[in-house]
Amino acid sequence: MSMLSSFAQLDRKFAWSFLGFVLAAVFGGIAIYTEFIRDNSPVITYEILNNTKILDVKEDVGGLSIIYNNEDIRKSRKTLSVLTVKISNDGRSPILKTYYDNASPLGLTLNSGEIIKGEIVNATTPYLQENAKLKIIGPLTAEFSDVIIEPNESYIAKFLVLNPENAALTVTPKGKVAGVKKIIAIDQFTKPKKQSFLILVYSGSFLVQLARLPSYFFGFIFSLAIVFGPIAIISESLQKRKRRKVIKQFSSYSEGAYDAANKMIYDFYTEHGLPILLRIKNATASDERFSKFIQAYKKTGEDPEKSDDEIYDPAVQLAIGTLPHERRRGISPSFMVKRLLAFEIISRQGEDFVKNEEKLKAMVEFVDFAVIKEA
Repeated sequence: MSMLSSFAQLDRKFAWSFLGFVLAAVFGGIAIYTEFIRDNSPVITYEILNNTKILDVKEDVGGLSIIYNNEDIRKSRKTLSVLTVKISNDGRSPILKTYYDNASPLGLTLNSGEIIKGEIVNATTPYLQENAKLKIIGPLTAEFSDVIIEPNESYIAKFLVLNPENAALTVTPKGKVAGVKKIIAIDQFTKPKKQSFLILVYSGSFLVQLARLPSYFFGFIFSLAIVFGPIAIISESLQKRKRRKVIKQFSSYSEGAYDAANKMIYDFYTEHGLPILLRIKNATASDERFSKFIQAYKKTGEDPEKSDDEIYDPAVQLAIGTLPHERRRGISPSFMVKRLLAFEIISRQGEDFVKNEEKLKAMVEFVDFAVIKEA
């Protein structure tokens, strides 16, 4: 039986619909992930947007002096740099004023040089534009004001730095904010360029793509088995338990009068359910229908003793004989005859078959009872 047929069978078994169950499981999993697994805490990110030397004379030029604060910075091997830092909340919850620790304010520290000037030059909201401030508290350190930063909001700080010309200028975040595990520093000029999703998916030669196909295919099949396999096993176990309960109820209802005759039918019903038993009942409901069914079976030329004892996949079987609906629904005539012989509901008499009325009555009583209980 194909996987799609198995899913369709599960969908027919339950009144609440297998597809509905799958959707509930998917959305339930999303809800569990959202509420219990996904990190909803705020995330502070320092993104270095610009780190540029505005004074960078490569060659010694006689008579050239650049004086700052009574110091010739050319002779001191220093340079002026512009540093632009974007401070943003990339998390899923806001940063409130009460989250800041006054003993360890939010800010940054440079690795070398001296901060000459600093200011907030831009922000994503008017509130941040007005209230976000910075204060230089030392040659290498600046601190930011305690402001509310909603998710995906940010402000930009710009610094003028006097630093050694041969030293790379780096930024180290400082401060403590409640709920923030770590302040992340990203340098746009040193981080590797992010590749697009399509490039990541389709990068590689034709042979590389060809080699990926089997892993994709078997990975997909394995994922389906992991997701739906346990569901199918559990649902089948529950169905068998329910069927055994129906058998017990029928035995009590009939005071066990049909138990001996129906023993094999009980076992078959526990494993396969009602559909096949209903077709057996319909095929033997009257002498006329039974005669037409046997004629259809004889036209197939199949021997029930040699045929495989299986239920055919309805998706791949073709209609045959004068009862094409039986094949379309997934049951071959030889299979039906073999079941009838195994249940001893019919027996051979030369080239013909005759019904055992006593066992047929026992089966009909049980099938009718089970239909009511499963309704």
